[in-house]
Amino acid sequence: MEKYTAKVYEFKEETAGSDQFVYADEQDITSSTFTTGNNLDAGTRYRFVFMALPKGQTPALPTHTTDKPIYTDADLSYINGNQTGNEVFRNILTFTPQGDNDSYNVILTRQNGALQVRLDNNNGALKSVKLEVEGMPDMYLNDGTGGKVLTKGTVVQLSKEDGNPDVTDDYRITVNRLPAEDVTGKGGLTLTYQDGSTKVYNLTSSQGSIPIYPNQVTWLTLSGAGDDNFKVEFGPTIDLDDDQWDGYNK
Repeated sequence: MEKYTAKVYEFKEETAGSDQFVYADEQDITSSTFTTGNNLDAGTRYRFVFMALPKGQTPALPTHTTDKPIYTDADLSYINGNQTGNEVFRNILTFTPQGDNDSYNVILTRQNGALQVRLDNNNGALKSVKLEVEGMPDMYLNDGTGGKVLTKGTVVQLSKEDGNPDVTDDYRITVNRLPAEDVTGKGGLTLTYQDGSTKVYNLTSSQGSIPIYPNQVTWLTLSGAGDDNFKVEFGPTIDLDDDQWDGYNK
């Protein structure tokens, strides 16, 4: 837990078979082995939401001890303003305790994705690079079908500018954001050259949509000379693969 701050938000089924989970408690997690301090009711279904953030990241994990929301209403703030490097990790465990020694393993994965533009700056012609994309500021603790990240809030404009781009044939600029089905037309790339001229590319692709997936990088490269559309590719998953926070035992 040297790198992450983690909590578990605990919900229990209100009535048997109702599939309505009400707030029960929340606890900080300070090591890779966690034992709940609560006595759980055998035969009652529980839903534990494990959340983690890099240490020092803001906004911090929320406290819901006062509002005590139901499972489907509980949320967190992912960003507050123009924050382009934030990350958030989650796993949801639904279980029914059978005894005093039940144990489970939980692996958290990134819920945010990333938009990355790759450029050839091998001749050092670029003076600055600016990537802009819209993003959602908040997410629900619960997930949608297939683990979908459910976002909420008012769209904010995320902007990252590099005033000293590396001289390389594989220059990259990246903005982290919560997943989206399509960010086409919701931002752009501005290139400023050493001679003072600028070029603006809108987020468009001849391949159709530009999706942002959880735990994955969406790569954009320019399709070719005279074509202002980006080519869309996807990088490998980027999950929490170290041993600092990788499990849970009840």
